[in-house]
Amino acid sequence: MTLSPYEIAGAEDRPLRPGCWRARMALAHKGSKGGKMSTAGLKIIRQVIFLNVAGLMLWAVVTQTSAQEKITISYSALAPSVVSLWIPHEEGFFRKYGLNAEIILIESGSLTSQALAAGEIGIAHNAGAPAIIANASGSGETIIMGLINSLEYSLIGTAMLKGMEDLKGKKIGVSRIGSSSHAAAAIALDHFKMDPSRDNITFIQSGTMTTRVSGLKAGSIDATVVDPSFVPFLKREGFKDLGYLGEIGIPYQHEVLVSNRSYLKQHRDQVLKAVKAVIEGIAFTAQERHAPEVKRVLGKYLKFDAAKTEDAYKAVKSYAVRARKPYPTAEDVNALIRFFAKYNPAVAKITAANVIDATLVEELDKSGFIDLLYK
Repeated sequence: MTLSPYEIAGAEDRPLRPGCWRARMALAHKGSKGGKMSTAGLKIIRQVIFLNVAGLMLWAVVTQTSAQEKITISYSALAPSVVSLWIPHEEGFFRKYGLNAEIILIESGSLTSQALAAGEIGIAHNAGAPAIIANASGSGETIIMGLINSLEYSLIGTAMLKGMEDLKGKKIGVSRIGSSSHAAAAIALDHFKMDPSRDNITFIQSGTMTTRVSGLKAGSIDATVVDPSFVPFLKREGFKDLGYLGEIGIPYQHEVLVSNRSYLKQHRDQVLKAVKAVIEGIAFTAQERHAPEVKRVLGKYLKFDAAKTEDAYKAVKSYAVRARKPYPTAEDVNALIRFFAKYNPAVAKITAANVIDATLVEELDKSGFIDLLYK
Protein backbone atom coordinates (compact mmCIF):
# COMPACT_ATOMS: atom_id res chain seq x y z
CA MET A 1 0.00 0.00 0.00
CA THR A 2 1.39 3.41 -1.04
CA LEU A 3 0.79 6.48 1.15
CA SER A 4 0.62 9.94 -0.36
CA PRO A 5 2.03 13.00 1.45
CA TYR A 6 -1.60 14.14 1.85
CA GLU A 7 -2.47 11.01 3.80
CA ILE A 8 0.46 11.42 6.18
CA ALA A 9 -0.06 15.16 6.64
CA GLY A 10 -3.76 14.86 7.35
CA ALA A 11 -6.81 16.56 5.88
CA GLU A 12 -7.00 20.34 5.40
CA ASP A 13 -3.24 20.72 5.85
CA ARG A 14 -3.48 19.75 9.52
CA PRO A 15 -0.64 17.42 10.51
CA LEU A 16 -1.65 14.22 12.21
CA ARG A 17 -0.36 13.50 15.71
CA PRO A 18 2.68 11.18 15.69
CA GLY A 19 0.61 8.33 17.09
CA CYS A 20 -1.85 8.65 14.21
CA TRP A 21 0.63 8.62 11.34
CA ARG A 22 2.58 5.80 12.97
CA ALA A 23 -0.66 3.81 13.05
CA ARG A 24 -1.30 4.72 9.40
CA MET A 25 2.17 3.56 8.38
CA ALA A 26 1.76 0.39 10.41
CA LEU A 27 -1.50 -0.37 8.65
CA ALA A 28 0.20 0.08 5.31
CA HIS A 29 2.95 -2.28 6.41
CA LYS A 30 0.34 -4.86 7.46
CA GLY A 31 -1.24 -4.73 4.04
CA SER A 32 -4.52 -2.84 4.35
CA LYS A 33 -5.74 -2.39 0.78
CA GLY A 34 -8.43 -0.58 -1.08
CA GLY A 35 -9.92 1.03 2.00
CA LYS A 36 -10.49 -2.37 3.59
CA MET A 37 -8.80 -2.80 6.94
CA SER A 38 -7.26 -6.13 7.84
CA THR A 39 -7.74 -7.83 11.23
CA ALA A 40 -4.16 -6.94 12.11
CA GLY A 41 -4.87 -3.33 11.21
CA LEU A 42 -7.91 -3.19 13.47
CA LYS A 43 -5.84 -4.63 16.31
CA ILE A 44 -3.20 -1.93 15.89
CA ILE A 45 -5.82 0.81 15.84
CA ARG A 46 -7.32 -0.51 19.07
CA GLN A 47 -3.90 -0.63 20.71
CA VAL A 48 -3.09 2.93 19.67
CA ILE A 49 -6.44 4.21 20.94
CA PHE A 50 -6.01 2.34 24.23
CA LEU A 51 -2.50 3.71 24.79
CA ASN A 52 -3.60 7.27 24.03
CA VAL A 53 -6.62 7.05 26.36
CA ALA A 54 -4.55 5.41 29.11
CA GLY A 55 -1.95 8.14 28.78
CA LEU A 56 -4.59 10.84 29.07
CA MET A 57 -6.11 9.17 32.15
CA LEU A 58 -2.70 8.85 33.82
CA TRP A 59 -1.95 12.49 33.04
CA ALA A 60 -5.29 13.52 34.59
CA VAL A 61 -4.63 11.51 37.77
CA VAL A 62 -1.09 12.87 38.16
CA THR A 63 -2.27 16.42 37.52
CA GLN A 64 -5.11 16.11 40.05
CA THR A 65 -2.85 14.59 42.73
CA SER A 66 -0.13 17.19 42.24
CA ALA A 67 -2.74 19.94 42.51
CA GLN A 68 -3.92 18.68 45.90
CA GLU A 69 -2.34 19.85 49.13
CA LYS A 70 -0.55 17.20 51.17
CA ILE A 71 -1.55 16.96 54.83
CA THR A 72 -0.76 14.33 57.44
CA ILE A 73 -3.49 13.56 59.96
CA SER A 74 -3.04 11.19 62.87
CA TYR A 75 -5.22 9.31 65.32
CA SER A 76 -4.10 7.87 68.64
CA ALA A 77 -6.12 4.67 69.10
CA LEU A 78 -7.87 1.97 67.10
CA ALA A 79 -11.34 2.83 68.36
CA PRO A 80 -14.74 3.10 66.64
CA SER A 81 -14.88 6.87 67.18
CA VAL A 82 -12.00 7.34 64.72
CA VAL A 83 -14.58 6.67 62.01
CA SER A 84 -14.76 10.49 61.90
CA LEU A 85 -11.43 10.30 60.01
CA TRP A 86 -11.85 6.96 58.27
CA ILE A 87 -15.14 7.89 56.58
CA PRO A 88 -13.89 11.11 54.92
CA HIS A 89 -10.78 9.23 53.84
CA GLU A 90 -12.67 6.23 52.41
CA GLU A 91 -15.46 8.30 50.82
CA GLY A 92 -13.08 10.77 49.18
CA PHE A 93 -14.16 13.85 51.15
CA PHE A 94 -10.56 14.99 51.73
CA ARG A 95 -9.90 14.76 47.98
CA LYS A 96 -13.18 16.55 47.32
CA TYR A 97 -11.84 19.60 49.15
CA GLY A 98 -8.43 19.50 47.49
CA LEU A 99 -6.42 17.55 50.06
CA ASN A 100 -4.11 14.59 49.62
CA ALA A 101 -4.52 13.35 53.19
CA GLU A 102 -2.27 10.73 54.74
CA ILE A 103 -3.97 9.13 57.76
CA ILE A 104 -1.56 7.55 60.26
CA LEU A 105 -1.76 5.92 63.69
CA ILE A 106 0.38 7.32 66.52
CA GLU A 107 -0.65 5.14 69.43
CA SER A 108 -0.09 7.70 72.18
CA GLY A 109 -1.76 11.00 72.99
CA SER A 110 1.48 12.53 74.31
CA LEU A 111 3.48 11.40 71.25
CA THR A 112 0.76 12.91 69.08
CA SER A 113 1.22 16.24 70.86
CA GLN A 114 4.98 16.04 70.27
CA ALA A 115 4.44 15.36 66.55
CA LEU A 116 2.09 18.35 66.31
CA ALA A 117 4.60 20.62 68.04
CA ALA A 118 7.35 19.45 65.67
CA GLY A 119 5.18 20.07 62.60
CA GLU A 120 5.35 16.41 61.59
CA ILE A 121 1.56 16.26 61.38
CA GLY A 122 -0.93 19.01 60.67
CA ILE A 123 -4.02 17.75 62.48
CA ALA A 124 -4.78 14.98 64.94
CA HIS A 125 -7.80 13.10 66.22
CA ASN A 126 -6.99 12.77 69.91
CA ALA A 127 -8.40 12.80 73.41
CA GLY A 128 -8.95 16.20 74.97
CA ALA A 129 -6.59 15.56 77.89
CA PRO A 130 -3.25 15.60 75.98
CA ALA A 131 -4.17 18.97 74.45
CA ILE A 132 -4.56 20.46 77.94
CA ILE A 133 -1.24 19.10 79.18
CA ALA A 134 0.66 20.06 76.01
CA ASN A 135 -0.82 23.56 76.01
CA ALA A 136 0.32 24.09 79.60
CA SER A 137 3.89 23.39 78.50
CA GLY A 138 3.66 26.12 75.85
CA SER A 139 3.34 23.84 72.83
CA GLY A 140 0.62 25.91 71.18
CA GLU A 141 -1.66 22.91 70.71
CA THR A 142 -5.24 23.99 70.16
CA ILE A 143 -8.61 22.24 69.99
CA ILE A 144 -10.39 23.11 66.74
CA MET A 145 -13.30 20.66 66.91
CA GLY A 146 -15.20 18.97 69.72
CA LEU A 147 -15.97 15.50 68.37
CA ILE A 148 -17.35 14.03 71.60
CA ASN A 149 -18.33 16.51 74.31
CA SER A 150 -19.24 14.13 77.12
CA LEU A 151 -17.62 11.46 79.26
CA GLU A 152 -17.96 8.71 76.65
CA TYR A 153 -16.58 5.88 78.70
CA SER A 154 -18.12 2.89 80.36
CA LEU A 155 -16.72 1.45 83.56
CA ILE A 156 -16.31 -2.29 83.25
CA GLY A 157 -15.21 -4.69 85.98
CA THR A 158 -14.74 -8.32 86.85
CA ALA A 159 -17.79 -10.47 87.53
CA MET A 160 -17.26 -10.25 91.31
CA LEU A 161 -18.06 -6.51 91.30
CA LYS A 162 -21.73 -5.61 91.74
CA GLY A 163 -21.60 -1.81 91.73
CA MET A 164 -19.48 1.31 92.21
CA GLU A 165 -19.21 0.76 95.97
CA ASP A 166 -17.34 -2.46 95.31
CA LEU A 167 -14.46 -0.49 93.79
CA LYS A 168 -13.19 0.36 97.28
CA GLY A 169 -9.87 -1.32 97.85
CA LYS A 170 -9.63 -2.32 94.18
CA LYS A 171 -7.27 -1.61 91.26
CA ILE A 172 -8.49 0.39 88.26
CA GLY A 173 -6.51 0.09 85.04
CA VAL A 174 -5.76 3.27 83.07
CA SER A 175 -3.46 3.77 80.10
CA ARG A 176 -1.09 5.80 82.25
CA ILE A 177 -1.22 8.30 85.11
CA GLY A 178 -2.24 11.68 83.73
CA SER A 179 -3.91 10.20 80.66
CA SER A 180 -7.44 10.68 79.40
CA SER A 181 -8.54 7.31 80.80
CA HIS A 182 -7.08 8.27 84.19
CA ALA A 183 -8.93 11.59 84.11
CA ALA A 184 -12.20 9.89 83.14
CA ALA A 185 -11.97 7.29 85.90
CA ALA A 186 -10.99 9.86 88.55
CA ILE A 187 -13.71 12.34 87.55
CA ALA A 188 -16.29 9.53 87.63
CA LEU A 189 -15.17 8.47 91.13
CA ASP A 190 -15.41 12.08 92.29
CA HIS A 191 -18.95 12.29 90.90
CA PHE A 192 -19.92 9.25 92.97
CA LYS A 193 -18.33 10.79 96.12
CA MET A 194 -15.49 8.31 96.15
CA ASP A 195 -11.92 9.31 96.99
CA PRO A 196 -9.00 7.13 95.80
CA SER A 197 -6.90 7.91 98.90
CA ARG A 198 -9.68 7.47 101.45
CA ASP A 199 -11.20 4.44 99.74
CA ASN A 200 -7.87 2.75 98.96
CA ILE A 201 -8.46 2.72 95.20
CA THR A 202 -5.28 2.29 93.15
CA PHE A 203 -4.80 3.40 89.56
CA ILE A 204 -2.62 0.95 87.63
CA GLN A 205 -0.88 1.98 84.40
CA SER A 206 -2.06 -0.72 82.01
CA GLY A 207 -1.61 0.60 78.48
CA THR A 208 -4.14 0.68 75.67
CA MET A 209 -7.78 -0.32 75.97
CA THR A 210 -6.98 -3.73 74.49
CA THR A 211 -4.23 -4.41 77.03
CA ARG A 212 -6.45 -3.16 79.86
CA VAL A 213 -9.13 -5.67 78.87
CA SER A 214 -6.40 -8.34 78.84
CA GLY A 215 -5.49 -7.20 82.36
CA LEU A 216 -9.10 -7.71 83.45
CA LYS A 217 -9.04 -11.24 82.06
CA ALA A 218 -5.72 -11.97 83.76
CA GLY A 219 -6.88 -10.53 87.09
CA SER A 220 -4.10 -7.91 87.30
CA ILE A 221 -6.75 -5.17 87.55
CA ASP A 222 -10.33 -5.20 88.83
CA ALA A 223 -11.90 -2.55 86.60
CA THR A 224 -11.15 -0.13 83.77
CA VAL A 225 -12.81 2.39 81.49
CA VAL A 226 -13.56 1.39 77.90
CA ASP A 227 -15.27 2.74 74.82
CA PRO A 228 -19.04 2.08 75.26
CA SER A 229 -19.11 0.12 72.01
CA PHE A 230 -16.92 -2.54 73.66
CA VAL A 231 -19.39 -3.17 76.50
CA PRO A 232 -21.86 -5.56 74.79
CA PHE A 233 -19.25 -8.14 73.84
CA LEU A 234 -17.38 -7.73 77.15
CA LYS A 235 -20.64 -8.50 78.93
CA ARG A 236 -21.03 -11.56 76.74
CA GLU A 237 -17.62 -12.64 78.03
CA GLY A 238 -18.81 -12.37 81.62
CA PHE A 239 -17.59 -8.93 82.71
CA LYS A 240 -19.72 -6.56 84.79
CA ASP A 241 -20.98 -3.30 83.31
CA LEU A 242 -20.66 -0.82 86.18
CA GLY A 243 -22.23 2.00 84.21
CA TYR A 244 -22.14 4.19 81.15
CA LEU A 245 -20.59 7.47 82.29
CA GLY A 246 -21.89 9.45 79.31
CA GLU A 247 -25.47 9.45 80.59
CA ILE A 248 -24.49 11.02 83.91
CA GLY A 249 -23.95 14.42 82.29
CA ILE A 250 -20.45 15.06 83.63
CA PRO A 251 -18.75 17.89 81.64
CA TYR A 252 -15.80 16.41 79.78
CA GLN A 253 -14.07 17.19 76.46
CA HIS A 254 -13.62 13.57 75.48
CA GLU A 255 -12.40 13.52 71.88
CA VAL A 256 -11.26 16.38 69.71
CA LEU A 257 -9.60 17.44 66.50
CA VAL A 258 -6.45 19.40 67.31
CA SER A 259 -3.79 21.37 65.50
CA ASN A 260 -0.95 23.65 66.49
CA ARG A 261 -1.43 27.43 66.54
CA SER A 262 1.64 28.08 64.41
CA TYR A 263 0.56 25.46 61.86
CA LEU A 264 -2.96 26.85 61.86
CA LYS A 265 -1.65 30.37 61.26
CA GLN A 266 0.43 29.26 58.26
CA HIS A 267 -2.06 26.77 56.78
CA ARG A 268 -5.49 27.99 57.84
CA ASP A 269 -7.13 27.36 54.45
CA GLN A 270 -5.74 23.83 54.39
CA VAL A 271 -6.99 23.08 57.91
CA LEU A 272 -10.38 24.56 57.03
CA LYS A 273 -10.63 22.11 54.11
CA ALA A 274 -9.83 19.22 56.45
CA VAL A 275 -12.47 20.38 58.93
CA LYS A 276 -15.02 20.53 56.09
CA ALA A 277 -14.18 16.94 55.13
CA VAL A 278 -14.48 15.71 58.74
CA ILE A 279 -17.81 17.51 59.23
CA GLU A 280 -19.13 15.96 56.01
CA GLY A 281 -17.97 12.59 57.33
CA ILE A 282 -19.91 13.18 60.56
CA ALA A 283 -23.05 14.03 58.56
CA PHE A 284 -22.54 10.91 56.44
CA THR A 285 -22.26 8.71 59.55
CA ALA A 286 -25.32 10.28 61.20
CA GLN A 287 -27.65 9.38 58.33
CA GLU A 288 -29.20 5.92 58.44
CA ARG A 289 -29.05 5.39 54.68
CA HIS A 290 -25.26 5.19 54.92
CA ALA A 291 -25.29 2.48 57.61
CA PRO A 292 -23.97 -0.34 55.34
CA GLU A 293 -20.98 1.74 54.23
CA VAL A 294 -20.17 2.94 57.76
CA LYS A 295 -20.25 -0.67 58.97
CA ARG A 296 -17.98 -1.71 56.11
CA VAL A 297 -15.43 0.94 57.08
CA LEU A 298 -15.58 0.00 60.77
CA GLY A 299 -15.06 -3.66 59.89
CA LYS A 300 -12.14 -2.83 57.60
CA TYR A 301 -10.17 -0.87 60.19
CA LEU A 302 -11.15 -2.64 63.41
CA LYS A 303 -11.30 -6.22 62.08
CA PHE A 304 -14.51 -6.80 64.05
CA ASP A 305 -16.96 -9.62 63.46
CA ALA A 306 -20.55 -8.76 62.49
CA ALA A 307 -21.83 -8.52 66.08
CA LYS A 308 -19.03 -6.24 67.27
CA THR A 309 -19.35 -4.10 64.14
CA GLU A 310 -23.05 -3.63 64.83
CA ASP A 311 -22.30 -2.54 68.41
CA ALA A 312 -19.64 -0.13 67.16
CA TYR A 313 -21.98 1.30 64.54
CA LYS A 314 -24.67 2.09 67.12
CA ALA A 315 -22.11 3.97 69.21
CA VAL A 316 -20.58 6.01 66.37
CA LYS A 317 -23.95 6.92 64.92
CA SER A 318 -24.92 8.28 68.34
CA TYR A 319 -21.69 10.31 68.48
CA ALA A 320 -22.30 11.67 64.98
CA VAL A 321 -25.88 12.72 65.69
CA ARG A 322 -24.74 14.69 68.74
CA ALA A 323 -21.76 16.21 66.91
CA ARG A 324 -23.80 17.83 64.14
CA LYS A 325 -22.14 21.17 64.91
CA PRO A 326 -18.89 20.08 66.55
CA TYR A 327 -17.94 23.07 68.65
CA PRO A 328 -15.49 22.45 71.50
CA THR A 329 -16.92 23.90 74.72
CA ALA A 330 -15.32 25.90 77.51
CA GLU A 331 -17.26 24.00 80.18
CA ASP A 332 -15.92 20.63 79.03
CA VAL A 333 -12.34 21.89 78.66
CA ASN A 334 -12.43 23.58 82.07
CA ALA A 335 -13.42 20.24 83.65
CA LEU A 336 -10.18 18.76 82.32
CA ILE A 337 -8.16 21.79 83.41
CA ARG A 338 -9.46 21.46 86.98
CA PHE A 339 -8.52 17.78 87.08
CA PHE A 340 -5.00 18.09 85.65
CA ALA A 341 -4.22 21.15 87.75
CA LYS A 342 -4.11 18.75 90.72
CA TYR A 343 -1.13 16.99 89.17
CA ASN A 344 0.51 19.76 87.16
CA PRO A 345 0.69 23.34 88.56
CA ALA A 346 1.29 24.73 85.06
CA VAL A 347 -2.18 23.57 83.99
CA ALA A 348 -3.76 25.80 86.65
CA LYS A 349 -2.39 28.84 84.79
CA ILE A 350 -4.26 28.22 81.54
CA THR A 351 -7.91 28.77 80.64
CA ALA A 352 -10.24 27.29 78.05
CA ALA A 353 -9.62 30.38 75.90
CA ASN A 354 -5.93 29.39 75.70
CA VAL A 355 -6.83 25.95 74.41
CA ILE A 356 -9.86 26.40 72.12
CA ASP A 357 -10.04 27.88 68.63
CA ALA A 358 -13.60 27.35 67.39
CA THR A 359 -13.34 29.86 64.52
CA LEU A 360 -13.18 27.19 61.80
CA VAL A 361 -16.37 25.45 62.90
CA GLU A 362 -18.00 28.84 63.45
CA GLU A 363 -17.11 29.98 59.92
CA LEU A 364 -18.61 26.85 58.37
CA ASP A 365 -21.67 27.05 60.60
CA LYS A 366 -22.42 30.68 59.73
CA SER A 367 -21.92 30.02 56.02
CA GLY A 368 -24.68 27.39 56.08
CA PHE A 369 -22.26 24.63 55.03
CA ILE A 370 -23.17 22.32 57.93
CA ASP A 371 -26.94 22.63 57.57
CA LEU A 372 -26.75 21.90 53.83
CA LEU A 373 -25.17 18.51 54.55
CA TYR A 374 -28.42 17.37 56.19
CA LYS A 375 -30.80 18.46 53.41
